[in-house]
Amino acid sequence: MAVYTGSFSINFRNEHTVYENFVKCTVEESEYNLSYNPTLLSDKTNVSSSLAGFTTGSDFRPYVTTLGLYNEQNELLMVAKFGKPIPISSETDMTFLVKYDT
Repeated sequence: MAVYTGSFSINFRNEHTVYENFVKCTVEESEYNLSYNPTLLSDKTNVSSSLAGFTTGSDFRPYVTTLGLYNEQNELLMVAKFGKPIPISSETDMTFLVKYDT
């Protein structure tokens, strides 16, 4: 086993600029008031079946868990995942501010 007892110094310099970008996504009160979750279908074996009865009442409130950002060609560019589900309001517009680094 070799042991080095001398002194040494090391210098390191690096620079990388990180840009913070923000995208503002607004959901109007009349938008996205339904769920695309297949477990809410009345017949779970038939994809074209109608929604279960409890999902069509005024007490049902869908939640947003994921937000996708698309370009003009409708190509998915990135996905934002929320730490916890956020209920969609049917009474007021909602704005999500998505921050990403490049």
